[in-house]
Amino acid sequence: MVDGGSALVEESRERLRAGAAPETVCAELAGRVPQWVDAVLAVGLALGIEEAELRRRLSSEPGLRSEFRSGEEKSYAEVLEIGGVFDVPKVLDGREQVIAEHLRAALRARGGLGSGYFLSIQRCFVKGELARIFRSLTCFGPRVGRGRPAEFWASLVAAGELLDPADADERGTVAQALDECRQHLVDCIG
Repeated sequence: MVDGGSALVEESRERLRAGAAPETVCAELAGRVPQWVDAVLAVGLALGIEEAELRRRLSSEPGLRSEFRSGEEKSYAEVLEIGGVFDVPKVLDGREQVIAEHLRAALRARGGLGSGYFLSIQRCFVKGELARIFRSLTCFGPRVGRGRPAEFWASLVAAGELLDPADADERGTVAQALDECRQHLVDCIG
């Protein structure tokens, strides 16, 4: 078991501060320790993730370690990163909690999610990437024949009105997405 003051944790902190990605640090450490889980725990603790939470995340993939052999530490660490093991939870303030609840309401009204999309959305919630979720849901919309469109768009409008309108990514700004949501809502009600 690795503790918060161990040499592996300190080494991980230094590498992360220097700009190394968590999966890179994990792979490097795993190549040197007999139990790869010690590398995972060291990196997670260095990131500020509680050990119990790290172990919970690892338990969601039983037997994953047995799929990899010596020399495949990089692949193992990348699979862990893709699965969100190294995602640092963001503590949401009151406004952000309200936005997150509106986004969850939109998800419930959407009519289901594919497993890959669900994992991606869940990771965004953990990291507090609320504007990213908002823009993504705006692009995908409710599922035809399964969703509740008026409820979906109303929930997104409520979330979008609380987000920073200038926040942008490859899908555009929150303000642009909010305009789309409002138009879809009008179309549903009208």
